[in-house]
Formats: sequence, C-alpha cells, structure tokens
Amino acid sequence: MIIHGKWHSLGSAAQSVAALYIEDDDYRLEIDGGRTYSGELQSLQVSDRLGNVERKITLEDGSIFASQDNDAIDRLFKDHTKLNNFIHAIESHIGLVAIATLLTITFAFSFFKWGVPWASTKIAHALPQKTNELIAGETLKFLDKYMFEESKLDVEKIEHIREHFRSTLIPLDKNNNSINYKLHFREWNDGETGIPNALALPSGDIILTDEFVKLSENQDEIDAVLLHEMGHVVRRHTLEMVIESAFVTTAVMLITGDNNGLADMGVGLGSLLVSTNYSRNHETEADLYAFEHMLIAKIDPQAFSDIMNRITESIEEINDEKSEEDEGGILDYLSTHPSTAKRVEQAKRYSKCFQIGMIICDTSTVNSEH
Repeated sequence: MIIHGKWHSLGSAAQSVAALYIEDDDYRLEIDGGRTYSGELQSLQVSDRLGNVERKITLEDGSIFASQDNDAIDRLFKDHTKLNNFIHAIESHIGLVAIATLLTITFAFSFFKWGVPWASTKIAHALPQKTNELIAGETLKFLDKYMFEESKLDVEKIEHIREHFRSTLIPLDKNNNSINYKLHFREWNDGETGIPNALALPSGDIILTDEFVKLSENQDEIDAVLLHEMGHVVRRHTLEMVIESAFVTTAVMLITGDNNGLADMGVGLGSLLVSTNYSRNHETEADLYAFEHMLIAKIDPQAFSDIMNRITESIEEINDEKSEEDEGGILDYLSTHPSTAKRVEQAKRYSKCFQIGMIICDTSTVNSEH
C-alpha cells in the first residue's frame, strides 16, 4: 500500500512531498531529497478523522506526515479508526446529524415535560412527613425575613379564624392524620399595597395575608380558600415544585458546569412560593379537594367563586395603578396566575349540587347555568 502526502519536521512549516509505503506491519516513508524513515506500523500515531479534513500521522521523532487519502489511512489503521469512522459517517451525512439533533431535543423536552413531573410526584409522596416539616421550617423563616411583616389584624379575629379552622376544617381531613396543620397570619405588601393571598407549606402550615382576610366578606369564603390550600398540602403540590426545581437546576448545572446552581437552590421554597404559580393540574386538584369537602361541611362552593372573583378584581385594580406609575413588583407574579374563569365555573357546578342537597357531586349531570 502506498499513501501520498507531505512531510514536515517538528517545529517547521516547510513541507516536502513524501510517500508512505506499507508492507505487513512495517512502514517506510520516503521524502523528496532522499530522506527516509522506517519502523513498525504500531509506532505511528494517527489523528482522528473529521469529515474530509487532512489526516496527520506523527512519527517517533515528532515529525508529521499529512495526507488527504483518508480512506487509505482508515484501511491502514482500521482497528484504531472504528469509532472515528462512525463519527465520520455521521458528520458526512447531514440527514443523520439532523435526526440525531432532533432525537436529542425530543428526549430533553420529554424528560422535562413529562419525566420530571412524574418523578417529582413519586418522590414527593414517598418522602416522610418529617421531611416536609424540615423544609417548611426554613421556608417560613425565609418568608418572614424577606417578604412578610407581623399581622396587624385584630387578635380576636385571628383567634376566631384559628379556632374555627381547628374545630371545623381540620377534622374533615380524616385520611391524613400525620399532617400537623397550623394557621399563620402575616402582612404582605408590595410597596404600600397589601397583597390578598394564601400560601401553603408542605408541612401543613398555611399562611393568610391580612389583605385576604379583609377582602373576605364571611367565614365561608375564608374556609373555601383554606380548604383549597389544604388540598395543596394533601396532594403535596408544593413539595413537587421544590423537587422539580431541584431537577432542573441540577440538570442545568451539569450541562453548564456552573456550581452556583446549588447555591441558588439554597433560597429554597420561599422564593418559589412568591415567584412561581402552581400548574393548572395542581390548581384543579386543590379546587376539587376544596369543593368536595365544602359539600361535606355544608358550605356552599359559591363562596369560593365569590372570593376568587374579588381577589382577581382587587389585583387587577392594583396592577392598573402600578401600570400608571410604571411600577412592577410582586403583583407581576399574581397577575400571571392562571385565569380563574374555569375554576369559578367549576365552583358554580358544585354549588348547584349543594343547593339540591348532594354531598357527592357528579358535575357532568349538573348544569351550571341558572
């Protein structure tokens, strides 16, 4: 076998025409000018094949023989080039490159779209309640330090809501005795504007803001929201959010090599609660939990519809004022919360069941129109 090419010595740019002769396991390199190299074939080092780029064969003294005859070099070093030939085959066919890229994108999308939520759900429900309590303890500290202030509600009002929560709502959750529900009241402001909201930590700690309590016209409306938050706790939605966030952050860290991702995770669940919405499925599950238990407690689900509409109107009014002042803030998050229209419509269906005395509601047979 003869391979034609050019040779240059180590550290020199000057090239000379040369020919590489192969006989069994030996080689002989003849260079214009009479210079000759010879030795065992295994002493040569060949560069990887990348498309049709010129290949380089390094001799023992560091000098280099270069050739465009890639196929001949592949045959010569077939054991060395099996993997490189595979890479070359892919690189030489744009269709294969496109297919490989598409498969990679599809896998990555599927993993984050369905794989991560599925795994997060399984992990969240497998973790002991003690884990939820440990996470929640740090989260409440974070929220109190950076987001909340002490409640300014009347103490008697707070105690009345707490006692009602303990005596009426908690007993409804008969299948989750391990959850230690606690009710907290905090003032949450965006500038000078009070935020009407409720938050649930995975431990069973539920936080009502002063503005939410002020916006509620009766106990049924407060109960509707409390039951909704209990639904998030029972279904472990908040813990799923934490686990999903950890999945994504860790994946990005591994891909980019940026270890700061682990430090970012340290801000914990608190930052997630004030900057991330529950998924539509999470909200639907929590709503259904609330409606079903409202029927058992003989509370009209219309109360949920009323308070949700009032909260939405309040936030829209505040956002309009903020827009005129060209200000953003916490309310930007609340304004992007999924539309309440379908949720309110579902509440009305359950309200129809309440009105005819049904405890187990089949909404498919109930017309929500009055």
